[in-house]
Amino acid sequence: MTIQKDAPESFYEQIKQRIFKRVNSGEYRAEEKIPSERELCKHYSVSRTTIRKAIDELVAEGVLIRRSGRGTFVADNLPKVKKKTDNILFLRCVHSDISRSTSEIKDDIFYPKVLAGVEIAASKNNYHCLYKIINENDFNEEELEKSINNSDGIVCAEVHNYSFLKHLRKFSESVVLVCSSINDAEFDMVEIYNLKGSIEAVNYLIDNGHRDIAFIGGSEKSCASTEREEGYLQTLKKRGKKINPSFILSYGWRLEDGYNAVMDLLKQNTLPTAIFAASDLLAIGAINAIKDSGYSIPEDISVIGFDDIEMAGQVKPSLTTMRVRRAEMGEIAAKLMFERVNSQRDYPVRIAVPTVLQKRNSVKEVVEK
Repeated sequence: MTIQKDAPESFYEQIKQRIFKRVNSGEYRAEEKIPSERELCKHYSVSRTTIRKAIDELVAEGVLIRRSGRGTFVADNLPKVKKKTDNILFLRCVHSDISRSTSEIKDDIFYPKVLAGVEIAASKNNYHCLYKIINENDFNEEELEKSINNSDGIVCAEVHNYSFLKHLRKFSESVVLVCSSINDAEFDMVEIYNLKGSIEAVNYLIDNGHRDIAFIGGSEKSCASTEREEGYLQTLKKRGKKINPSFILSYGWRLEDGYNAVMDLLKQNTLPTAIFAASDLLAIGAINAIKDSGYSIPEDISVIGFDDIEMAGQVKPSLTTMRVRRAEMGEIAAKLMFERVNSQRDYPVRIAVPTVLQKRNSVKEVVEK
């Protein structure tokens, strides 16, 4: 059996994972001697140094025991690890009955790439990735438990309901949250560096001569929307720009919410020269509203979004936005989860993934006369 040369994990890490998997599945039983280093070298086609490093770490973690003159054995009292199912679970939380929703396009725009990242990491670790959409405000506990019991770990996206989160913890210790609106220090978390991204977005508008900048937010209960609004406010204040409360509107995350927010914005006596939208979907709704009202983009009003979904480069004009590394977030989340599954870490980790400004055609430079 050969080791993957193009895998991100080193050779010894791959071998360590495979030996651990055999131990945890019962193929190598407690108090049983494992193959010798020479045999493992031949089996995996690697050097003895590589094999020894993998075994050294498993010994340090209490999985294996070296017995002088006799070889290496599986420990009697193994670390408590859930039996392997070869599955991990990606849970996509929604907050309403999607069968009755008239606009759930956002559910199919942001998270597929996060899921793709999780699947890449799962495949590299010889796991299958299961996918489930669940209404966290109205779920069947028995059905949820069944799904969890068929997996070794969970990557949970966009949870808002603390009661639901408690159920996840009840059934599994290997849970990683992605873009959570619940700040719980007990869980591993992967999030977007929303504050820094929004600061960069607003600074870009100001650097292009814009003074009257509006903000369109998402749900009031969303941490992402709150943090992006905070970055907007901080930047205007730091750059000495006037904050106009009537320029701050938050109706929700749907495309039509962005549209309605801008239609209300355009009814005001003073119009903004630029709009910072908390998501690309809101920004596209804003662009539609601006066009329908007889204005041009970016000649009359500039627009910048957040996320860099596929549609951002397809609208006319193409949308300037803050790109979120969605696939990388999925891979990072899965990596953290596997560390938990394999008992490599017993403390929570929180990682904020930075954004990247993607310049396109929806922002105009304003030159003062």
